[in-house]
Amino acid sequence: MKGLLKILAPAVLCLAIAIPLVSAQGTPIGEVDTSAGEAAYGSACVACHMQNGAGVPSAFPPLAGHFPELVAVEGGRDYVTNVVLFGLMGPIQVDGVAYNGLMTPHEGMFNDQQVADVLNYVAVAWDNAALLPEGFEAFTADEVAEQRAASLTSQQVHEQRQALGLE
Repeated sequence: MKGLLKILAPAVLCLAIAIPLVSAQGTPIGEVDTSAGEAAYGSACVACHMQNGAGVPSAFPPLAGHFPELVAVEGGRDYVTNVVLFGLMGPIQVDGVAYNGLMTPHEGMFNDQQVADVLNYVAVAWDNAALLPEGFEAFTADEVAEQRAASLTSQQVHEQRQALGLE
């Protein structure tokens, strides 16, 4: 019996760890608890993008209404993840308003789960959920980790935006 326990214990432990990670993949955004993301947004993002996600015209772009447009573009998920991780430097336009500031990188402030949490919160806040592409899935820590490995500069993130055809 002890021998069987020694053999099965590592397998059970691996499954106990792996099952939650796998089940997080492909979760519809509407089924995700966004309270942790809301708290992280309140601690780091609200100063520029405001509590209502409207930003500050010509200074900090809105996330309300604009975030769904970004993730609807092929490659948009990676782009928004990279903006949070590595920041953004360069001129952009949102709804005809020009912005040319610096989005602060948060790769040192947030771990992968926290970045996923913030992105999931922004995806559903301020009526953004109604504007998301059909079948939109929640961001995951694994997805963020994959982007973090790219270690981009904020200028490279701007180039990524241009390559996606975003203003």
